[in-house]
Amino acid sequence: MSKFQLTTRRILWTSGVGLAGFLIGGKGGGILGADLGLVWGASIGFGFGWIFDQKQPSKWAVVVWAVTWALIGTFLGLIAGAVPDYTLAKQVGAGIFGATVGGLFGFVIGVLRERKFRQQVMANS
Repeated sequence: MSKFQLTTRRILWTSGVGLAGFLIGGKGGGILGADLGLVWGASIGFGFGWIFDQKQPSKWAVVVWAVTWALIGTFLGLIAGAVPDYTLAKQVGAGIFGATVGGLFGFVIGVLRERKFRQQVMANS
């Protein structure tokens, strides 16, 4: 059985956050922004759907946490790094910095959550 099978929770998270990304991207960047926002938001939504739908411990959980938070960090890095003379180089730098911080944050959260999840499963066995 595939670890990435679709469930109702994953579908709702993917479509809900994808719609939010579509609206945010469309507001800021027109058609191209809406398309990129849809893919970006759906990716984050799928990550959260997978995380919250997890029933057994898995090493994939740490990777999914890190990637999901790296995607969120990219967005937050672009917002936090916004200045009046926002050149492309500054945008790329802020996005990379945000993705790195988000990925590290997600990795730490994923490791801690996975450790706690494994302890709960062992205690219930």
